[in-house]
Amino acid sequence: MSALTTVGAVGRTAARFGIAREPNNFAVAKIGHDLAVNMLPKSKIPRTGRIEPEPLSPLKAIALKVRVPYTKMWWSNSNPCSHGLRLDDFVYQQHINPDAQKACPRMDDIDLQLRNFRCFRASQLVIERTVAPVEERFTDVDNDVRYLHPWVQQVVRENEEEAAWDSY
Repeated sequence: MSALTTVGAVGRTAARFGIAREPNNFAVAKIGHDLAVNMLPKSKIPRTGRIEPEPLSPLKAIALKVRVPYTKMWWSNSNPCSHGLRLDDFVYQQHINPDAQKACPRMDDIDLQLRNFRCFRASQLVIERTVAPVEERFTDVDNDVRYLHPWVQQVVRENEEEAAWDSY
């Protein structure tokens, strides 16, 4: 890899807070979650006082089991990968996903600058009808860290909390 792509390959957020690796899922950078029980309206607080994760529906569990192997197979031969984008660059596009728009300013500056550089370079490669050099592609999905995913999940949780307060 060139020096340009190795800088921030993991990202400052992942380097600071660590990486969560779950079996049959992608590695995700950890961030401090700020959704606490005392932030919810009283009608939404369970009697135990703890927020328990909701169990997955059977359909969603099957979709998660299929998603990871399919993405690992598809990503290394895809157009976004050949243009030098990482998985989160492609999944969370700012002009499509409003949650990604809110999440991007929360990232560390170096991660955001690297993301912007990869997106601008990919746009330039599309215009030129070329592909990125092999050493600048992120083909290894197993070792790639989902650097934007935890921030987007935080925005989604905040939107759910706001909706809970609005319906209170």
